[in-house]
Formats: sequence, C-alpha cells, structure tokens
Amino acid sequence: MVDAAVRVSDDLLKKYEKVSNATVLGELGRRGYQKVFMYGVKSLAPGRRLVGRAVTLRYLPSRPDLQERITRGGHGEGFNETPRWDALEALTPGDVLVADCMGMSMTSTGGDVVFSRILSQGAAGLVTDGGVRDGHKVAKYGYPVYGGGSTPTVGEPNVLPYEVNEPIQCGTVLVWPGDVILGDEDGIVVLPSQLAEEIYDECVHHDEVEAAILWHTQKEGISPKFFYPFNEETEKIYKAWKQEHGK
Repeated sequence: MVDAAVRVSDDLLKKYEKVSNATVLGELGRRGYQKVFMYGVKSLAPGRRLVGRAVTLRYLPSRPDLQERITRGGHGEGFNETPRWDALEALTPGDVLVADCMGMSMTSTGGDVVFSRILSQGAAGLVTDGGVRDGHKVAKYGYPVYGGGSTPTVGEPNVLPYEVNEPIQCGTVLVWPGDVILGDEDGIVVLPSQLAEEIYDECVHHDEVEAAILWHTQKEGISPKFFYPFNEETEKIYKAWKQEHGK
C-alpha cells in the first residue's frame, strides 16, 4: 500500500469545513494543480459538506480470471471477501471511501447494505465516479454521498474491485491515499494532503476578503469590479470589515 504523503489531522479537517471549495481550487491552481475538480460526480445527498481523508478503491472491468484473483473465502461466489470489504474495513473516523469505477456512472459500486459499513465505521462519506445502488437509501444514513448517479443494478457483471489504498483516478482526477476530499453542492475538489496545511491560511484570508467585498458593495450599492484583482482599495475595505466584525 502507498502511504499518504502527509496524514492530515482531524483538527485541520475540521477547519476546512468552513473553507470554500472554489477558494481551494483557486489556491491550488496558483501552485500548478489545475486538474483537481472531479467531473461527473455529484451530490446524491444535497446539503451535506464533505471533508475527509481518502481511502482509495480501484475497480477493473469484470473477467473470470480477475474474479478468481480477488475473491477469498467460501461465501457464495466470494463477493463478500474482496478488496471492497478491505477498503470498508480500513475506514476510520475522518476517512472517505473514494472508488474509481472508470467513469461508469450507472454501474454500481455498492448499495445500502454494503455502504452501511461506512456508517458503522464512523467514516466521513462516500465518493465514486460510478453509481450507487439504491442511492436514496444510502443517503438516509446521514453522511455525504457523491456519485455518478443512483442505480438499481448490481455492478459485478461489469466491474470488480481490485486494489485498496493505491493511487487512482476518480472523476478524471488523480487521488492519492490520504488526499483531502472536499465536497459541496458544486461537486468534489481533491486537495493533495501535503498542501493542506500550507494553503489553509491563504484560503481563509481569501474568503474573508471576498466577504468584505460583498459587505461593502452591498452596503454602498456599488459594483465589486473595482476591487478585483485585489488591490489597495480592497485592502482598505478588508481592514474596515475586520474592525466591523471584530476580527
């Protein structure tokens, strides 16, 4: 298994709950990380913020020899002794299961019984570019759920789980084990774990400056265009906003 570049602390994860995904995307872009927003992955439980460390699971197209390679134990065809269960059992509080289903958005990566384990493990949520079987039932567990869609089908005729906690793609972007997964109504941003501490203060500052611009322009009835890119006038507004809000 590939070790995370940095294990992001629970305290830092908590702080990121109040940081805008768009701001993180901007800060990463300034450092050359342009491809960190997942395509085709949407919230199946709107209104829930997701912040957690990635535990990765990679699927491959089904084939009899792959099934023989991955299955263990004597339960039926062995589907309940595969890397998918290894990934679920590896979850701890603050972790997110991130499943690479090769963008097969209506191919199930699991359903309500399988993903009930995320709930009992106290993990942070689920992200996949595949489908979620009975997604409406999984959403009722209360944790954030992101996927390509909800489907009534099973996945095994099309895909099988192959490996855990290795680098994967999900939604066309790279995910390393331990990366910070950020989900909101717009979708999923992947924050490389080694940058989480480095960019946090800048993200907070950026969000505060934009809050100051909104506060000032709405109060004065003027256009925000005068304060972008951030300039001396922006800084004056920001200082006034901090004083007004006791920052």
